[in-house]
Amino acid sequence: MKRLSIKLYIAALMIFSMGCSKDYLDRTASDTVPEEELLSSVEGQEIALNGLYRYMYMAGGHDSFGEMAINLALDLRCDDMALHALGHNWFANDYGIEFSRAETHSRPANIWGYYYQLVFQANKIINTIDGVEADEHEKNYLKGQALAIRAYAHHRLVQVFQQTYVGNENAAGIPIKLNQEIENLSRAPLSEVYAQIEEDYLEALDLLEEKLENEGEDDEEVISVRRKHPSHLGYEAVAGLLSRMYMVKNEWDAAFEYADLAIEKATEKGHYLTPGQSYAEGFNNAYSAGWLWGLAINGAQSTIYASFFSHIDPFAGGYATLGSMKKISNELYGKMSANDIRRNVYADRDYELDPEGNYIWPTLATRKFLRRNQAWEGDYVMMRMAELYLNRAEAAFHIGDEATARADINFLLRNRVYYYQDRILSGDQLLEEIYTQRRIELWGEGHRYFDMMRNKVDLTRDKTHDPGMARIMELPAGDPQWIMQLPQSELDANPAISGADQNPLK
Repeated sequence: MKRLSIKLYIAALMIFSMGCSKDYLDRTASDTVPEEELLSSVEGQEIALNGLYRYMYMAGGHDSFGEMAINLALDLRCDDMALHALGHNWFANDYGIEFSRAETHSRPANIWGYYYQLVFQANKIINTIDGVEADEHEKNYLKGQALAIRAYAHHRLVQVFQQTYVGNENAAGIPIKLNQEIENLSRAPLSEVYAQIEEDYLEALDLLEEKLENEGEDDEEVISVRRKHPSHLGYEAVAGLLSRMYMVKNEWDAAFEYADLAIEKATEKGHYLTPGQSYAEGFNNAYSAGWLWGLAINGAQSTIYASFFSHIDPFAGGYATLGSMKKISNELYGKMSANDIRRNVYADRDYELDPEGNYIWPTLATRKFLRRNQAWEGDYVMMRMAELYLNRAEAAFHIGDEATARADINFLLRNRVYYYQDRILSGDQLLEEIYTQRRIELWGEGHRYFDMMRNKVDLTRDKTHDPGMARIMELPAGDPQWIMQLPQSELDANPAISGADQNPLK
């Protein structure tokens, strides 16, 4: 795998020379400092970690800008997001599904390279931090986040390059990379990949926990490091990520436990469900109390046209403005009552936005995500409190606790629907309501593809989707076209993975 790994190594040096984001993350990092020296101190390790977070929103192209580009590409492969027009053709192949998954296409290579770059960088911290002379709590903070990022990257990868876990436990997954050395590794079975993901998340959770010690009979002091920035993963977000993973595995008791833990600890720290009146404010602020994790991006670090807001904000003057608006499906829009405040972030008819008539906001187009200002400032959402309530509701239903499931859904809807009256749903109706509210609440936030995969949902696109652009209007669950082929660059460079190990094209 030498050719691919050499590219990653060069990118690694570039990342280490960067700060990450606003204020605290703008730490000076000189590209003249040798990597070995940089990683020999806790300050240098912190620079490396901040560079890793910044990599998560760096632009490599106009359809390749880290996490949100991948979220957008995957959402467009599903049923709830439609493309209004081809515009400049960015994400058109993702929307059409079949071409964008082939081994020679740029999308599999982009996703593969991006997430393994995160793994590669996280491993540099994980493999060296124990040898650094520094405060143990600072070291735990850095190592815990690096472990969580490694788990997150492995988990995202394995869900894109193989069918879902349940029923496919022995299927070929992805190479598990646990150090920064150049290695040729084969595809590990899903059971081994998920075991490593779980191990990393649990260790990260332990390292990031705010442990207390007694100074006297009544006094306690926090002796661990509190989260320093919203771009950083904290204890609550890692618990939330664990709930996501256990949901994929259908381990519902654990999924409930960690969603519940995340809600409890996040609430203690002042997080709360985003109120309805704030739902239409643009989803662009990582400092919002409703967010547990977001990538904070200032104007100097925004990627302008090669950014999520360029592709999703119809007012920004980017690619969405130029025609490729993203629309909610008519089928899903119709599931919101007239009193649902979430309807306000979608157009109910065509609007002329420019006094000179240069562009329109078409029916069903979204304005859920809006950049903050002309400097293209705007943060990327990674996890919100709303998701945790939805996770807990779904898990509660599956363990037979319908009362908690109902309570969580009713709590969400009381904050979304004017004059809402609690409903006493049960059985299949309750589960269907949980699924529906998840689709509505988390629209455009990168969940739909993963939810359809883990729940083995058939793809059926409604009339909002133009068959000429969408190409595939129906796709049964488990079809090979749901997953990406391994990139040709990996097959060429890694003798441990042969053509026989490739995912089928169709």
